[in-house]
Amino acid sequence: MNGVRLLAAGLALAACGHLAYAQMASGDARTEGEAIAKGVRDSSNAGILGNGAPANVPGFEGTDFPQHDFVDDPIGLTAAGEAQRYQDNYRVVIDPYRTIVDPTTIDLSAAQTIAGDPESYLGSATPGGGSTGTCNPLPPGGGGAVTYLESCNAGSQPYDEARTCNAALSVITEGSRYWEYSCYSDEPQPGHSGVCWAIQGALQQGNCTLIDRDRVGFSCLQWVYPPQGGRPWCAEPGEPLYRETWSCPAQLPPPARGFERNTVRVVSEHIDEAACNSARGDATCTLSSEVCTRPNETRIIGGLSVTRSCWEWSRTYQCAGLAPANDCSALEARPECRFSHDECLSYDADGTTCNVYDRWFQCTTPNTGAAPPPAYVCAGDLYCIDGECTQIEREASSEFKDAMVAMNVMGELRDGFDPDRLKIFSGENLKCTRKVFGLSNCCSGKGVPLLTPFLCSREDRDVDKRDDEGLCHYVGTYCSDRVLGVCVTRKQSYCCYGSKLVRILNEQGKAQLGMQWGRPKDPDCEGFLIAQFQQLDLSRMDFREVYAEFVDAAKLPDEVEMSIQIQQKIEAYYNTHGGT
Repeated sequence: MNGVRLLAAGLALAACGHLAYAQMASGDARTEGEAIAKGVRDSSNAGILGNGAPANVPGFEGTDFPQHDFVDDPIGLTAAGEAQRYQDNYRVVIDPYRTIVDPTTIDLSAAQTIAGDPESYLGSATPGGGSTGTCNPLPPGGGGAVTYLESCNAGSQPYDEARTCNAALSVITEGSRYWEYSCYSDEPQPGHSGVCWAIQGALQQGNCTLIDRDRVGFSCLQWVYPPQGGRPWCAEPGEPLYRETWSCPAQLPPPARGFERNTVRVVSEHIDEAACNSARGDATCTLSSEVCTRPNETRIIGGLSVTRSCWEWSRTYQCAGLAPANDCSALEARPECRFSHDECLSYDADGTTCNVYDRWFQCTTPNTGAAPPPAYVCAGDLYCIDGECTQIEREASSEFKDAMVAMNVMGELRDGFDPDRLKIFSGENLKCTRKVFGLSNCCSGKGVPLLTPFLCSREDRDVDKRDDEGLCHYVGTYCSDRVLGVCVTRKQSYCCYGSKLVRILNEQGKAQLGMQWGRPKDPDCEGFLIAQFQQLDLSRMDFREVYAEFVDAAKLPDEVEMSIQIQQKIEAYYNTHGGT
């Protein structure tokens, strides 16, 4: 019953409006309608901009802060400023490696295109005749790929490893050992060797060497033996007779008779360190174990029998040193990465020679995701009465995206304001750890999963997740652990924020104000004082990275279609009731 009454009241109101319109010129009606609309708009603006309006904002607590007392107390203000000057959070750090923002590299193509030709996107020339309003897509603001820095290492790598080698006992002797034989021979003649007759064959087979030959007389062609058994005497002398001395390496078989001569003796013995010296190389080594592998042997050395308790040892050394290293081949081979710059992690004792570098490459992630939905600016809407249409006047704005950013900035203020220090948009310093030339890498870079998450701390994993989400600003790298003066562990330092928008405000806002990020080991992740934030020019900032996230599409109601439907209903009503 109530619905019927409301419908009747609505139709009666529409009928009255139609009768009033019949008594009024169409131009006057249009003028009056526009005046009413503008009055509503102006009254709304007055409510927002009028005195006392801030008190109606939810969460607003006024502007009466204790710091207002400093206005009339310049001495107290100076004292408070000096006290803050010496606190860590307010130290001024001069960083020669600070990031310098080049304004020419910021892509403002979307905003500049709209500003240069707003009618192409805001539709100020929409035709009449009851057509619908127009919604034009915003110009693209850059690609969807993300660039980031990834590093590898080159230089010297410390090592601490076990090395084994064999050390042998070396025994040195001098002198000789041989068998000596003596025999007689006559003067050598053609066809006659003159070698001792009795052992000629044995001397030749034993590889014996003649060492002495003396003439002792003549050979006898005919001996005379007295019948009484006296000494025989030579009745017919022959060739000259010689006594020969021969040296043989081994004893000859009978009938040769000789004796052994041995002058061999040990003159020195030492352990041969050549193999172990080669194993140690240039490293600093300490003997950790030694085991005899050839014990209690007797060896013949230079013809002398030598027995020792051990002839050879197996040794194990623990060695430490530096070796050349480079793990950049995989990164250099990736087509989406190109070399950017080197940073020294540690120096030699001279303080000038770098012994290990971070080699940084700029990489681009592939744009594999679905294209974001288009964003629109709608204008050119019409309203029509009695078949006569008028275009709704709208002011073309080249700052559409900046207005959306401003709305989101106000939303971030609620959670990003620190009333104790009067600062907004502060961040948190987080660090991740990476072994130099090691498999343990807890700083994976954007979009790259951690290869060894089980070796990473909770903070490491948190940095990886938040950096992948675009919440962190990279401050720098520093060496956190050294061995033999060479960096073996490094840390990457980040300032992480609650949203991408806050991170962008800090990055580009600090660049505008000349604020520094501090040193990588002790970064400054503080946000802005209220006075500092008031100095920022948001129109100079590039918010393309977050623009697509909170500008899905901007569409206005299709007022033209609604006005056509209203006219059709009114016409149908009058046709049904005969025009009364």
